[in-house]
Amino acid sequence: MIEIIQQTSKTEENLEGRLPKNIRQIGNPEKDFRIYMEDYVYTYLHPAQINGMEMGILPRLLILLGEINHFSNRSCAFISGAIQVENKEQPEELPEFNESTWRRIHTEMQRFFDKCEIVGWVLDIPGNTLEVSREMEEMHRINFVGKYQFFFLMDSREREEAFYTWKEGQLRRKEGYFIYYEKNPQMQEYMISKKESLFGDKPFAEEVSDHAAKNYRAMMMQKKEQNYKGKGGILSYLTSILTVIILCSVSVLLLSNIRRMENMEKTISVMSDAIESTETKGSKTAENVQNQVAIETISSNVIPIEEDTIEEPVKQTKEPDKATEQDSLPNQSPAEPIPEAKEEETALNQPEDPAEHQEETKQEPADQEKAKKDGQTSKEAEQYLKQGYYIVQAGDSLRQICYNIYQTHAMLDALCEANNIEDQDTIYAGQKIILPK
Repeated sequence: MIEIIQQTSKTEENLEGRLPKNIRQIGNPEKDFRIYMEDYVYTYLHPAQINGMEMGILPRLLILLGEINHFSNRSCAFISGAIQVENKEQPEELPEFNESTWRRIHTEMQRFFDKCEIVGWVLDIPGNTLEVSREMEEMHRINFVGKYQFFFLMDSREREEAFYTWKEGQLRRKEGYFIYYEKNPQMQEYMISKKESLFGDKPFAEEVSDHAAKNYRAMMMQKKEQNYKGKGGILSYLTSILTVIILCSVSVLLLSNIRRMENMEKTISVMSDAIESTETKGSKTAENVQNQVAIETISSNVIPIEEDTIEEPVKQTKEPDKATEQDSLPNQSPAEPIPEAKEEETALNQPEDPAEHQEETKQEPADQEKAKKDGQTSKEAEQYLKQGYYIVQAGDSLRQICYNIYQTHAMLDALCEANNIEDQDTIYAGQKIILPK
């Protein structure tokens, strides 16, 4: 069933008569004939659904009371009362519409609903489908002959219901109806009387108030329990959220630390590889330097000469001949012989000693070798001076190099200045010595 709460439409306000203000739509009512049921009547027809009473198992028969108004474009039935028809002899069976039954109905109408008329009837059969039988149609055709009188079929167990109207010789189902809310003292009074007949002479108001108070207390207790449960659920929800957040943060920190450790390992490995590569490169460069030095070495025939063995060249001065001196004497006459000259002539004319001759012949090849060596050293010195540098060999000294190239020690200071050498004794094999000219 579709329920729509709405106010009276503007088109219905223009209709003749007065329509209810607060209404609730159930289903899809038709436009030609509409049914409006008052809320107290609806409550009386559905005690199990509204008041929380036990579900009925016996069938019920009720008469609906109210009025039918005809407007310019439609007809409306307003249900403001309901009377239950009981079978006192056999309560488990439905009563029959006989004279005694109609007499009881009219007496209760005069007592509670004196200004209402019969507009329809209700049949509640728990567990029955909402299908109209032939017996129901026959009962409606005999007892409710009015054109706008209707039939309300209910199944209180399955909570299903439907209105039927008489058209073309049969009951046809209507798609919906309305429930309206107004003051209905007549229906209230009838409900109180039925309550007293069932539960005794105790005032209905007290029972209602007690029941309301109990319901209110029970409702408040339920609300408190729900609040406690809600608070507990909120706290558990918050704690679960906090734990999830903490776990997420811890996992993020762990991941970041793991990544940092991986980065550290990578950097350490890179640094170690770089150090190893530099070491290998350094060893290779040292080998290359040695190879380059070995390649640049120039073999020479310079013979080292110790300082003690170096002999200064002796200038030989020719002694003037005594004969010339004698000739130069002015006072001496040329005819007078000089005894010393005679002796020298005799010495020259005398034969030489063979032993002395052998010694002279022995000394001649040594002098020749020395002259050859001096010639070679002078040629090498000229070559070094042309190329402008000299590569130090093992056992060389700067003083020796200076003498071998320049044939003098006077250029020793110039060599030190040209090569930025502070101590002339600190040179090493393979060093390139620049030779100033």
